[in-house]
Amino acid sequence: MGWLERILGGHHGGRGSHEGGRDAHGGGHGYGGGHGSGGHHDQAWGRTAAPPQRATDAVTCPKCMTANAQGARFCSQCATSLGPVVCGKCNVALATGARFCSQCGSPVTG
Repeated sequence: MGWLERILGGHHGGRGSHEGGRDAHGGGHGYGGGHGSGGHHDQAWGRTAAPPQRATDAVTCPKCMTANAQGARFCSQCATSLGPVVCGKCNVALATGARFCSQCGSPVTG
């Protein structure tokens, strides 16, 4: 076996076999068969996700639109603050997505 085959592990059987037997090519691609042989990789298939929360029990993130639990302070998906945003200069509550304060005109930071 050449140095390149040792580095790459060879691709002729996967189990050290260079003959044309059953494990020579197709059977050597996994320790128990080919793709989808029912190994541990597909254990999540068939499981259902938790049912989505009702709209009345959720707070929608203004940035990514993910539904979050009522009372959550940060989005569970993107970590955006879910609390009310206020102007840093005059403390007036800002509208969602506002770039400037509607009261004093200062730019929204952060």
